[in-house]
Amino acid sequence: MTVRFDDAASDLVQLVRRVPRERLDGPGLGEWTLRELIGHTSRAITTVTAYLAQPEPEAVTIHSASEYLEVVLRQHGDDEAILLRGRAAGAALGDDLAAEIEAMHVEAAAAIAAAGPDRRIAIGGDATIAMRLGEYLRTRVFELTVHGIDIADTAGVEWTPVPAHVLDALHLAAVNASARGAGIESLRLLTGRRPAAGLDGVLRAGA
Repeated sequence: MTVRFDDAASDLVQLVRRVPRERLDGPGLGEWTLRELIGHTSRAITTVTAYLAQPEPEAVTIHSASEYLEVVLRQHGDDEAILLRGRAAGAALGDDLAAEIEAMHVEAAAAIAAAGPDRRIAIGGDATIAMRLGEYLRTRVFELTVHGIDIADTAGVEWTPVPAHVLDALHLAAVNASARGAGIESLRLLTGRRPAAGLDGVLRAGA
């Protein structure tokens, strides 16, 4: 499957343009307002530029997007730090959120084009947590897709991500669920063995 960072970032810009301004200070996700949720999501773009501006690490230690979700987010993630970074990013977007995110995308796209997909990057500046840019971009598309859905749901806006991005996000989420010991339950949910989830017809003939 092909995931395209440019498409995902552009789709976020278009989505944010449609968010009603009066909703920005209302509920977003968890403790975030909608503005802060958008700010957090925009970091899926700005981290690309930031990491490419740092020296290239000597070796890859994270070999895939799915390993990133397991090692970096689960083992090294800090929920409080993520919360605060999202708040700061939301505040920094100013009055025209979409225009600011579009500028971020232009900068990131230029950095990606200059680097190439095999360029190694250090996550958070830590050379011991390094991966190839191409796989890192898959994690960014994952964030843009999942949180794009969050933004659209919260804002009451109809939005459909690129199907290939949804499929890759499902794949990464399934791998992560399995790594956390929740693979069987996730499979039950996706195959309608938990009707309350609203997926009872997924494998039904003719559905």
